[in-house]
Amino acid sequence: MRQFFVLLIFLTLIAYTKSFPSSTFRRDSLSGYTQCEGTFPNEITTASYEPNPAISGENLTVTIAGMNTVTVQEGATLNVTGLYQGKQAFVHVIDFCKVWVEVNGDRCPVSPGYFEYTTQLPIRPPPDDPKNTTISYDSIFQIYNPGDPKTELSCLKGKFDVSYP
Repeated sequence: MRQFFVLLIFLTLIAYTKSFPSSTFRRDSLSGYTQCEGTFPNEITTASYEPNPAISGENLTVTIAGMNTVTVQEGATLNVTGLYQGKQAFVHVIDFCKVWVEVNGDRCPVSPGYFEYTTQLPIRPPPDDPKNTTISYDSIFQIYNPGDPKTELSCLKGKFDVSYP
């Protein structure tokens, strides 16, 4: 009889823990971002930034990590597009090798394999920046190899919040 109650309690605990979505028990490794629709050879599996929200006029510390299956070539770019209320608010084209790879002691080309890069990015205030508000931009982050046509290696999308003090 005792074994029956132990088994019953064990099965009840399993059923109880299965009723919670697993995402509530693990950290979101992409900080709310998702892979864009489509297939990309270099998968970003970790993305984070601090402070969150970003603060206009200050630096942002960004970390990305993942797995390359395609070599990242010299001249690769990170294109960052932000939309606000459905309209393009900004586009930044950043030299991926200089701003991400080289500051971490590596050089392009980056061969296939695991990568992890942390960098500081300035959040420059726009000339007409708002005051005392936080704006949530719909953002797309795309890494391209150079060429004609360019080869899209990675793509993430999600909300990017900026505080304007």
